[in-house]
Amino acid sequence: MWRLPDDDTEPVITAREQIRSAHRECGLRLPSTGVVFFMGGVTDYLAEKYDAAELPELFPSFLNRRPVWIMKDHPICFLYGGAGAPQAADTVETLAVLGVKNIIAAGMFGAFSPHVRQGEVIVPERAFVEEGTSLHYCDRVDSAVPDPKLHHTIASLLDKRTYPIVSTDAVYRQTFRKEQLWREKGAVGVDMETSAVFSVSRYLGIGAAAVLMASDMHPLHPGAPKWKWLMTKEMKYALAEQGIMAAKAVTWKRQHPANACLPGL
Repeated sequence: MWRLPDDDTEPVITAREQIRSAHRECGLRLPSTGVVFFMGGVTDYLAEKYDAAELPELFPSFLNRRPVWIMKDHPICFLYGGAGAPQAADTVETLAVLGVKNIIAAGMFGAFSPHVRQGEVIVPERAFVEEGTSLHYCDRVDSAVPDPKLHHTIASLLDKRTYPIVSTDAVYRQTFRKEQLWREKGAVGVDMETSAVFSVSRYLGIGAAAVLMASDMHPLHPGAPKWKWLMTKEMKYALAEQGIMAAKAVTWKRQHPANACLPGL
């Protein structure tokens, strides 16, 4: 039983109620643009590099409370978003209540297409829905799409190619047959969060886009060499910085909507 089209009843718990629940007090108010990292090991690096301020209160999500940072010279916050569609949805819902209007998701995907190389960064133009969370927010949908303005701004600034991807919540059911079918639909890789970020953001009326790096190359057929994890710390850091750069571009465009050119960020 997914989203019921005639269900106008309220959820038994909401992100706003979770934040204001009796067992905690929360005075957080976040800037309008947030970068959510669906990969570990980058937030401390960014905090040091950009001298970002860690807020005294933890991010009050339902599934996992965690630190959140605000950049000193830009109206941007960033944090770790968790793993998988349920945590992604929890993070997006909580960010929206705390004032975030634009979300940049940054993470990794497993590539199963010869059109991309390991380490390449893309800006997904859509994410085919193979996870269950989106279907509680939308009527039956084949794919979820980013906010078109955010997507265009980020793809143009970073000068990255755009492709469809797939988001799944079944790590061990990415079969060769499924990946072939996904390739036939134009997808180049798979992650666990992007479609949920797009779906939930659209439902809440806020903007979202994504920046993803191909962390590994899947074998295209059973006889091909097994995949190897080749992602390095330096590659993660480079992707994280592109996520911050994308957020800077978004905030600049909001402040200068009539200016078609982006400054060096």
